[in-house]
Amino acid sequence: LIALADESESNALKLAEELAASLSSTKKHSAANSNNNSNAGSGRHIKREDSDASSSTGGGAGQFVPLPRSLRDAPRPARTISQKGSNIISSSSNIISDETTITNSSSSSSASHALTHATLASESILSSLSKIASGGSAASSEMRQLESHRQRLDEEAMNIDHALRIREGCQRGGDSLMGRRYGDAARAVADVTSILKECSTMAVQLAGEEALEAHSKTRDVTKRAIGERYETAVANGDVVQLSELTPLLQMLDMAELGVRLYLQYSQSVLTKEMSLEAEEVPVDMTHVERAEGMSRAAMRRRAEEEQQLRRNMSVPHKLARIYNAAVTHLRHHLPMVAYALGEADGDAALVQLVHVEAEKRAVDIMRDYMSEKQLNLT
Repeated sequence: LIALADESESNALKLAEELAASLSSTKKHSAANSNNNSNAGSGRHIKREDSDASSSTGGGAGQFVPLPRSLRDAPRPARTISQKGSNIISSSSNIISDETTITNSSSSSSASHALTHATLASESILSSLSKIASGGSAASSEMRQLESHRQRLDEEAMNIDHALRIREGCQRGGDSLMGRRYGDAARAVADVTSILKECSTMAVQLAGEEALEAHSKTRDVTKRAIGERYETAVANGDVVQLSELTPLLQMLDMAELGVRLYLQYSQSVLTKEMSLEAEEVPVDMTHVERAEGMSRAAMRRRAEEEQQLRRNMSVPHKLARIYNAAVTHLRHHLPMVAYALGEADGDAALVQLVHVEAEKRAVDIMRDYMSEKQLNLT
């Protein structure tokens, strides 16, 4: 289209130049005729007036303006001239009808003329654009229908997939619970719960009431069993059991219970690790668990040395012992608590508990030291 427009513009400029040259030559010819007529007599003035009168009615040949050669050679396409009303040309018998069709045959050069090519190209482009517009509208309507049909099929396929996954999770949870595999049962319950939160009502209906009832029973039994085992592990200080059960609490929406029990366990451990009192060495070492590579006599001597060190411990040593116990506990337990109980702010609660326990004991040590040295009197 751009190339065709450039070519049409160049042809129009060429035609304008030729028309300007033709008009200039016509003006020169008219000026020469007026000069010759000025030298004639009075009799010729009358004849000139008659000639001018006839020329004004269209019969004079001196006022003819020749067209440029390129326009004279250009083809004249068939066109329809509509005339409203009747026009009298020479007499009352010559009447032209309202619709007259004049057809001019083109010359032999019409096939190669630039205007012919431009006209044909414009008509072809217009026809192509019209066909594209009509066809594009129909294709767009059909595409919208296909797109809506595809969306309905995708929704149906997603509902079926969710229903199958719900049934599979319910069956897997029940089998795991029967085999006392509480970890697998908790994961199956968590999977089904997450699907139920995001699926549609149609998917729930496709899964069936039996699957939903089985899921509810499996969830209740699993929560009760894991809660009982977790309380037992906290009471006994079983770190291995706590490490296995703590990640399962969040899956069963038991994070708050887990935070409360884990803080209880941490407080008991910190109390033992931060204690500065010397423990009494048992007289009978037979009931004490024997360390690897040590005799019972060696174990007794080591216990007596630790007891003596605690009694003679200095203030900086006591503060360092409290600080080391707090840091060690956080390093061992904070990552797991943040991962498993982070949504219930278990990590923040653990840090707060360790800070309170360490601060309370450090303040007691400093107060005792000030009382011993009588620093509060100065």
